[in-house]
Amino acid sequence: MKRTTIKCEKCERKISASNFNRHFFTCKGKINTLHINEAWKQKNGKYKCPYCEKEYNRMGIISHIMRSHTNPEIWKNSGWNNRNIKHVSWNKGLTKETDDRVKQTGQCYSKNIKTGITTPSFLGKHHTKETKEQIGDKLSRNNKGGRCKWYEVIKPNGKTETVQGTWERDFVKVLNILDENWIKPGVGNKNHTYEWLDKEGKKHNYTPDFYSPKLNKYFEVKGYWWGEDKLKMKYVLEQHKLNVEIIQKKELESYLKLIT
Repeated sequence: MKRTTIKCEKCERKISASNFNRHFFTCKGKINTLHINEAWKQKNGKYKCPYCEKEYNRMGIISHIMRSHTNPEIWKNSGWNNRNIKHVSWNKGLTKETDDRVKQTGQCYSKNIKTGITTPSFLGKHHTKETKEQIGDKLSRNNKGGRCKWYEVIKPNGKTETVQGTWERDFVKVLNILDENWIKPGVGNKNHTYEWLDKEGKKHNYTPDFYSPKLNKYFEVKGYWWGEDKLKMKYVLEQHKLNVEIIQKKELESYLKLIT
């Protein structure tokens, strides 16, 4: 990445834009350093600019005069003047193909590992079984789900229905054979939503994924158990006498084999 430099009018040195501000205020070159005149101080404690009469605090009056009146050309392209420009952070989707910073950092890190300068902190170490379970439980609890795509499926009567995720989409093929009048209740459906209490007595609602009137049976498609889903199902089945079949990977594959 090419670095931008600015020539200091005090010492005529070329300074990088990121360090120019610090250098300029401490530079003891040809131009005398600007000092605060206490006569600029107002009753409100701020300092009035002798050029434009704008008011600034003690920390801001000098930089204002330098940027706007004394040496405006020096500050025009400096990092200070452009401090409000938003740059994309390296960790916001940038890759070595799209950003030189990421590319150079990666190359430097790889080189240091190969030469032995840098040793990966986790090299040769492994998580214990207990640690893996703790990490898995934490990630599961914090994952709210709901990221599956929605698909339109066609029922035997020609009507369309919207289902969530590829697992539900594939299970519809089974339902179309088991019961052509199957129902996708949807959250909040009064006829197929059941209230249940957690261990703290807090009320929740549960709506199964599918219902078969012919079999008088619910189907709950579970690609993954997120958070405390298993505990939730335990409470629901204990508090309501429901005929629910849990469809996981094994069950789904078995059903699909039967219909093919």
